[in-house]
Amino acid sequence: MSIRLRVVAATAALALVGVAPPAATAAGPAPQLAPLTASQTTAPTDPATPSIPQRYLDQPITWSTCAFDATIKAAYPAAPTTSCAVVKVPMDWANPDAHPDIKLAVSHSKATGTSKGLLTTNPGGPGGAGLNYSAVRATRKTQLFADYDLMGFDPRGFGQSEALRCVTTAEKLNALPETPDYKERTRQTHKVEVAEAKLYADACSSTEFGQFVSSQQTVYDMDFLRELLKARQLNFIGYSYGTWLGGWYADTFPNRVGRFVLDSNMDWTHTQWQNVNFDPFSGQRRRDAQLFPWIARHADQIEGLGKTTAQVKAKYSGIRAQTVTLYKAGEGKLRGDNLDGAIYSAIYSNTRFIRATIDILVYDEFTKAPSDSGAVDLGHVDRAWARLAPALQAYDTLAATRTRYGVSAPASPALAAAAKVNTRTSVLDDAREEAANAPSDDTEVSLGAVGTTVRCNDTAWNKDPNFYLQEADKMARKYDFFGYMNGVPMCAFWKYAPQDRKLDMIGSPRMLIVQSEFDPATSYEGSWRTHLDTKTVTRFVGIDDEGQHGQYIGNISSCVEAIGDTFVFRGELPGKNQVCGTTPLPAESAVYPVVGPVDGKAVPLPKSKTRTAPTKADLLNQQATDVIANNTLR
Repeated sequence: MSIRLRVVAATAALALVGVAPPAATAAGPAPQLAPLTASQTTAPTDPATPSIPQRYLDQPITWSTCAFDATIKAAYPAAPTTSCAVVKVPMDWANPDAHPDIKLAVSHSKATGTSKGLLTTNPGGPGGAGLNYSAVRATRKTQLFADYDLMGFDPRGFGQSEALRCVTTAEKLNALPETPDYKERTRQTHKVEVAEAKLYADACSSTEFGQFVSSQQTVYDMDFLRELLKARQLNFIGYSYGTWLGGWYADTFPNRVGRFVLDSNMDWTHTQWQNVNFDPFSGQRRRDAQLFPWIARHADQIEGLGKTTAQVKAKYSGIRAQTVTLYKAGEGKLRGDNLDGAIYSAIYSNTRFIRATIDILVYDEFTKAPSDSGAVDLGHVDRAWARLAPALQAYDTLAATRTRYGVSAPASPALAAAAKVNTRTSVLDDAREEAANAPSDDTEVSLGAVGTTVRCNDTAWNKDPNFYLQEADKMARKYDFFGYMNGVPMCAFWKYAPQDRKLDMIGSPRMLIVQSEFDPATSYEGSWRTHLDTKTVTRFVGIDDEGQHGQYIGNISSCVEAIGDTFVFRGELPGKNQVCGTTPLPAESAVYPVVGPVDGKAVPLPKSKTRTAPTKADLLNQQATDVIANNTLR
């Protein structure tokens, strides 16, 4: 199926699942697909599927107990031992002898009962490390340990697999222009975005490996691991970018597809750019339709942010504006765009509505009394925390909040990783600080492993930076929260040709798509559009009045949980598409309906749910989710 250049509208089909065409919401109507250049309108063709050279299957492998195994067993003592190894694969599967081999980190555990086969997962990204993720998810869905041999892996370029090196020099970093706020769409901001995009593109393509950190190469890695572990098929649960990876695997190896659950879907039948083009809309909708009304409903438990949605929004805008004023005056190191990034990351999770609220309060405290250092200090954090009632404080901890703002030492490296929100600004700030202290101009400075590299390698991008500047300017006017986020991407300057696919899914068995209505990161409209493109091989389950990113495994919706379990453990899908209901947001006893693309014909759920203390498995899963959410804007 070729890539389409318009939003698919099929009212008759939508009615089958109680879904309406995209409707106006607090964030306005869903955006139409942005126009592409002539070179991008050509349908991609599938690359040849390579065979696996026998030397890779015959390589000696040393398995040992994974470093995270003790953490898994602390959460679920009956878990099987998970073993880890490092294996070699070609840098380029199409030309195995043309480049040095690379390493892949893989984990594996055997089913404690009768195995239904091999199951793996992907947490999202692109760039999310998944070595422990299958085991982590199984601590919340323990039947996975009993029914499946579980495999985890870090995708090439990330985690403990072969590292993508995005390397630049101190001289280039020191020469970068700066803007006080990316939201201000000025000539200076335009200049900054172009310069940064060029630097990122040069840095991430600075080694021969950069061109091979792609979804297609990762798909080949996945099938190699399946063959290495002697599994006939691969079962898969993928979240966010993991749905893109799952869709590509199913299109590449349809006869090896087992039970695939694709949760919180990217629009994986379209381009990477057409996906990110939805982000400002979907992120603002989640904030304005759910977060801000939730804060207003809890005005008696949150001091000083407002009693109505309009008041909360005005307060947020005021805090952000004052943050920018202080930054421009040299009286503060906090940035307004970093506040936006922190909120965007937090609203991936319903539980993290409390964290988003704390962040707004911390910035408010800082703007009221900036520190001499210009950074957040312990007093700002503690005063912000005190503005929450104990009933809301129960959803987070003061220690975690102090860690996130660097005013106390983290309890562990894992908690530090889960706490740190990485925006494009913060990554460059860290690199600039390193460059400023470098002994010479030619000193190498690493930007880390930037997940956008995968996006650049996957699909064609417009190569005119002015195209993106115009789009960002337009989006900033249309979506005042984060419309500016789609500035000039490094992909505009990417020197390698993409390795794309023509996704027709011929021969694939049916897969399960799960999607919440107000997902901030992967829009409902995009997920639905992908289902329409693949409706002969996908069954769609929408969730009314829900916005969390990541649904199956976690009991947000008992309806989704039941449908997912029936498929994963019994191989049975519902006879038709479904719309599920959900449970209330934190500290609430009812679900508050919101106008959106789902019309409300949901499977009814209880109107209240007694909150219980989080288990070790809950905390472990939330920590894993935080790590992915906090790195999506890099």
